[in-house]
Amino acid sequence: MAINIRAGSMGSNIKHVVFLFLLWVLSSYAQAACSVNGAGEILTNTTGFVDCYSDTGEQKLNIQYLALCTTLPTVSNYQQQCDVLFDEPAGKDIIFSQGSVVNLMEGRTLSLPEAVFTHSVVRIGSVISIKGQYLFDKPLLGGAGGVGKNCWTATTGTAGTYSDYQDYVGYSSLNQLATQCGNTASPEFITQDYNIFWGAGGLSNSITGSSSPTGSYDMYTMSSPNTLSSEVPGSPDGRHLLGIQAFDDPVVITAAIKSVDIGFKMEGMFHLQSNWQREYAGVSNLSRQSDGGGSKLPTECVQNQNDGNSCFAFVIPTGFEFSVTAE
Repeated sequence: MAINIRAGSMGSNIKHVVFLFLLWVLSSYAQAACSVNGAGEILTNTTGFVDCYSDTGEQKLNIQYLALCTTLPTVSNYQQQCDVLFDEPAGKDIIFSQGSVVNLMEGRTLSLPEAVFTHSVVRIGSVISIKGQYLFDKPLLGGAGGVGKNCWTATTGTAGTYSDYQDYVGYSSLNQLATQCGNTASPEFITQDYNIFWGAGGLSNSITGSSSPTGSYDMYTMSSPNTLSSEVPGSPDGRHLLGIQAFDDPVVITAAIKSVDIGFKMEGMFHLQSNWQREYAGVSNLSRQSDGGGSKLPTECVQNQNDGNSCFAFVIPTGFEFSVTAE
């Protein structure tokens, strides 16, 4: 029995989609796909703001553990309770883009018992790398200081990373934005460390009781494969992302099964935002005030109509969607 990994739109033949690691569900924006004009430019509003989803880009994930379970597992017992599809403690780095296919097992065989699997478990590294380039309808300011309609992910001239914790406390300098803009795009992989979740309730190592079209799911940040990460502000120690999903429509393995396909969705999986700083309460753009009360974006990020440029703030994954099909 072989395992292949596919990245793409995951059409109607995929029945068991696991919606895991939806880290940004509390965003006030990103409600729709990016709109483009006739020139293929992503449309922003009069201030230079946009928050939308795109299909364009690449993601690098460190796949560590995939398993199917006949009953609901827990953070502490999933390795004993579930039947393993893939288990590499150090993980395997895989780059995904739309349409890519990777053989995760590289010729190794897999044995699964005949059973009805009601749950699945996925564990990946907390650091996700992402690369992409995008064309906007207005010149934007990149974190590395360049201005132009062409913008991309950048490590050169920037901190080269994004984290939910940094976005939680706010930005103090322009180069903390891992982006660049200019005439000629030169995208680079940037790293994004999801060592803790954050939202309206503050920092948390779990998001539980969420729902998707295929079943409920829970998500966790882990300091070790079986230990939840710290929720103490200033010391996030998450090293892994763990997701546990219940299937409304279970996966059935019989003696006739010859292969198992695992899919990771890439369609609409890149969350883009250009934005500007708000300086005090009572004005528009409320989402850009940090939870600590300060401005989220650097002072250089201003409204496009105010003799300056909105900043290309970030590109982050919209989530991590995983599927299982048996043939």
